[in-house]
Formats: sequence, C-alpha cells, structure tokens
Amino acid sequence: MDKLSRYLRGPLTLVVLIVIARYFFPNKMTFLVEITTFSIYIIANDILYGYMGMVSFGQPFYLGVGAYASAIYLAHIGNNILVAIALALLMGLIAGLILGPAFIRLRGDYFALINAATCAMGLFLVEKILYPITRGDDGLWYRSRMHATPLLDLRKPDQFFWFAMIVLFVVMIWYTWLDRSAMGASFRAIKVNENKMKFLGYDTFKIRWTGYTLMCILAALAGSMYAINYGFVNPSITEPARAAEVLVATLLGGAGSVYGPFFGTFAFLGLKDLVSTFVSRWELAVGVLTIIVCFKFSGGVWGTIQTMGAKIRSRGKASAQSAT
Repeated sequence: MDKLSRYLRGPLTLVVLIVIARYFFPNKMTFLVEITTFSIYIIANDILYGYMGMVSFGQPFYLGVGAYASAIYLAHIGNNILVAIALALLMGLIAGLILGPAFIRLRGDYFALINAATCAMGLFLVEKILYPITRGDDGLWYRSRMHATPLLDLRKPDQFFWFAMIVLFVVMIWYTWLDRSAMGASFRAIKVNENKMKFLGYDTFKIRWTGYTLMCILAALAGSMYAINYGFVNPSITEPARAAEVLVATLLGGAGSVYGPFFGTFAFLGLKDLVSTFVSRWELAVGVLTIIVCFKFSGGVWGTIQTMGAKIRSRGKASAQSAT
C-alpha cells in the first residue's frame, strides 16, 4: 500500500492543484487544458532527451501523426471520439515500430537531423500530397461530426477538461513508475554509457527502440487531444519550426525528471501567454529565460524547487538537532 501511495501521491496532488486553479481562474480553463496536453507532449520528448540523451528536431511530426489520425477519421470516416483516440495511439505505435529500427541506429546530430527531415517531409505530405484528404492549409473541420461520448461529452470544453485531468493523472502515474523502474534505469544507463550496457549483456538496440516507440505513442496521444479539443487541425501543427518549443520547454522544466515536463510547460506557455499580451515577439523573453536557466539553473524549474526543498529540510533538521 505504501508503494502504491508513492506512485499516486504526486500525480494526484498535481491534478488537484490544476482543478483548484480552474475554479480560482475560470477564464483560464482553456489555458489549463493546453498546459495539460502540452505536458504529455513534453513527457514524450523527455523520454528521448532527458532519459536517453537523444535530441530530436522532429517532435511536431509525431504530434501530427496523432492529430491527423484522429482528424482524418472524424472528418471522413466516423464520428466516435474514443475510436479517434484509439486510432491515434495505434498510429503512434506503428510509427515507432516502423521508423524506430532505422532512426535509433543513428547517434547525435544525425538522429536530430533525420527527425528534422522527417518533420519537413510530414509537413509537405499533409500540405501537398494528401491535399484531397487533409485539405492542405485550409485544414480539417469536424466538430459538427463528432458524437457525444458516454459519461463525459468530450465535445464540450468543460467536460473535456475533466477528461484531460484523467489522462494526465494516468500518464503521470505511469511516468512515475517509469522513473523508478528498471526500464527507466536502463534508459539512463544508455545515456551515460551505452558501451558498458552492451558489455553487461543488455540489448541496447531494443531498449532504445522501446523508448522511441513510447515517445511516439505519447506524442500521438497529445496530438489526438489537440485535435479533439479544438475540432480542427491544419499543417501548422507539424511545422519544423515548432520543434524548438519542445526542447525549450524540456530544458526549462528540468530534463529527465518526473515533474519537469509539467513545470517546463507551465513556464513556457505561461511566459508566452503573459508576454504576448504586451509585445508580439514573445520569443525574445522565452529565449532570455532559457539562457538564464541553462547557465544558472541546470536542473530547470523542478530541479531548482527540489534543491531549495532539500536545503530547507536540512536546515530544519539542523535547527531541530541544535534545539535538542
């Protein structure tokens, strides 16, 4: 029971805080849903970068896989939102299984660049080649085709909020387990020294492939949530220029940590939302903040919070011992 509570305590606290924020700031509900969805997207990237040390400039492609899988189904084939989500997860799995064996053989800059090239090809695919299906830059509109779902009607923003909370809660429980599991340890070991892992008899190819596939599935899930929440998808979701946003949010929160993706998302989107109300070029403020974090706070927002908490606890223990 204690082990289960360790997995549940943090994710439950996070979700409860978001729900409280929803009622304190009712006009920010859409923003909170965006943070929730983007956090899942950043978790996907953090598996690659934070745990395995693999930099990818192609994350918008994987987001687009899920978004367009759901959008094409809802716009041309069916009306069931849950089926659309299932199709997005399936397409993420297929992308990981097909592309993984080729991509993960590459290292460093080559892995980053092949993902960037894939992202550019994905944009061309949905803009030009698949125009009769995707309608190019005009995008797909399908909200009126979606049917109500049982228990929670995901067509309604206020009820989609609760669905997003459930998804975030489940993903965070799984991510907490991953961080403490043998799989998470093997991901970190590959990042530190892959040759030693091979010497110990581990199949590092399969481990990297597993991590890559998990990333594809989570990114596709985030893309599907975007598609359903907005009822609209266009090629801008797959633009290669948006790959930098993922890396910046990962660095801001603290790479390779359970709650880093959420705090990185909150810092990135929060600053973007705040600065864009005053100036149009909000990227400057985000860039300055990223430089400060990289040079001064290498652990990111969450790493800094953990460090400050450890100092406070140590001082409390020291004062308690001196009092006795």
